[in-house]
Amino acid sequence: MEQLSIVIGLLVAHLLGDFYFQPTRWVESRNTKHLQSPALYLHALLHGVLALIALLATSAITVLTTKESGLADIDFTALLMVAGGILISHFVIDAIKSYAKSTTLAFAIDQAAHIGVIVILWALLTAQIEPLFKQILLINHQHLALLLAYLIILKPTSIFIKQLLSPWSKELDEHAKPKTVSTLVQLPIQNTLAMAGQRIGYLERLLILTFVLLNQFAAIGFLLAAKSIFRFGDLTKSEDKKLTEYVLLGTLTSVVITVAVGLTARWYIGKL
Repeated sequence: MEQLSIVIGLLVAHLLGDFYFQPTRWVESRNTKHLQSPALYLHALLHGVLALIALLATSAITVLTTKESGLADIDFTALLMVAGGILISHFVIDAIKSYAKSTTLAFAIDQAAHIGVIVILWALLTAQIEPLFKQILLINHQHLALLLAYLIILKPTSIFIKQLLSPWSKELDEHAKPKTVSTLVQLPIQNTLAMAGQRIGYLERLLILTFVLLNQFAAIGFLLAAKSIFRFGDLTKSEDKKLTEYVLLGTLTSVVITVAVGLTARWYIGKL
């Protein structure tokens, strides 16, 4: 537990440095000037300092609460090397990211890289590198079953529901064709709304599958009730009741598939 407090401290330092102590002007400067931006160097230095503070604080607390010899047992050289590693790695990762487009994927890769470096450096510092890799390599049938379940309820389910509802969607598109506004203006808006609906479906199924795996079926009812409240106004104001049928059919199909996948995954895991 004492070793885990060190990695938690480093992750807290990372969150503070990346999201709370980084002004917007630093991000803008880094994305426009790249390696010539002073903000890039300041940001990396800030992370190094915060990491060192976190390491000193957690190490001191660990030593003082477990040993009587006190701060003399702290390896300051090792802590400086870890903080320096975080500083350099953060600089390199953010420098590379400054050339990438500002997308969700780029953000996720950036954060995963930072966290990965922190975990590896922590494992080296605390001599946990071998147990860490053993844990990573311990992939069993249960993990694969869970991975398969989550993969099924995302894009494959989305494509299946889209194909299932295609007769209704074509009918709705015909009914909603603009009469006074240019179709070229409407198409980008329709595509954006379609993508938003797809993302909502992903999140909905992720939550439902997680609730099924945790045996929290009451939470599924709460989720569906909350969604119904948000959509109630649109559906009751709709002159064409086909929209109501379309939304209900899509939602119920999504729920049935996800619950079925979740129950199957639970049954399979229980059989192992």
